Amino acid sequence: MMTPNNANAITIQLRYCFEDENLHSMNAEIFNECERHFIKAIKSTEKYLEDTLSIEIKPREKGSLVDVLTVTLNNPATSIIAGGAVALITIFATKFLESKYPSAKHKTDEIASKLQNLQEIREHVKNGTLTQEGFDYIAGSDKELRKLKSNFFRTAKKDHKITSLEMKTMPSTALQPIITVVYRKDFEAFILPDTLEIIDDTQQVKIFIVAPILIKGRKDSWKGICEGSGFEFKITDDEFLTQVWNQLIKFSNGTFINCELKTTKTTNIETDETKISREVTNVINYGDDDKQVVKITRKKKKEVGIVQQPTLFDIIPRNK
Repeated sequence: MMTPNNANAITIQLRYCFEDENLHSMNAEIFNECERHFIKAIKSTEKYLEDTLSIEIKPREKGSLVDVLTVTLNNPATSIIAGGAVALITIFATKFLESKYPSAKHKTDEIASKLQNLQEIREHVKNGTLTQEGFDYIAGSDKELRKLKSNFFRTAKKDHKITSLEMKTMPSTALQPIITVVYRKDFEAFILPDTLEIIDDTQQVKIFIVAPILIKGRKDSWKGICEGSGFEFKITDDEFLTQVWNQLIKFSNGTFINCELKTTKTTNIETDETKISREVTNVINYGDDDKQVVKITRKKKKEVGIVQQPTLFDIIPRNK
């Protein structure tokens, strides 16, 4: 296998494996489409770098069908920048053949708070302060990478001769190659079911009511403020709404509700457009003063009685 000639380069070997080991060809259109998606995925790392990348293709090696690509930094300023950039490219290439990104949620949230925007990530890469968890987080949350992976595997799946895909990533001659294999039966795990990615999150929050909807049947959204931010939301707690419509609950300046708020983020993977909708599913209590909150009164559910089945002795008539 070929290895990079300097520390500013990385060699990636992508192998298309077939059931017939003597087969070294596949559908040209499918191959070119797969190659296009993979190269775009590697090039997408440029947004995190203060540099551009050059990708060269080497003569194909024997055995199945093997692509050998060399990715090189065009203008590495220092060894720190080069090291961080090569590490990021390596993570992106490795994650390309991983369908899941296992990570503890609290750790992911902690890392996300430190990587709020693109410029912060660039600074960490530049200064060499990005941790392994940080690299994993970036690769795992990159929408463009997920979309290109999905397109790649959707395309590869069309060629029924492909039984598996194997990647060897070599960041330098001093390191062992990172080898990743995906078998055909797992291709589907990489393919997005459609262009929409939906993430739901429910939290218990306090919302100050700015504009309630007091008339039954209106389709308008409620308006409120939570943690200093204003937003619109729907309420689907029927018992709370019934009491509002029957004027059993009054609203004034400072009225708030403590509730369970469901936030749904719907992202179009193709356009990267994200829409956010909010829904109050359960109102716990309300009030104008934290010391005088009123719990929502709810109707008790009727208990279904157990019907006593007749026994054999009930059916047999007794002698009087």
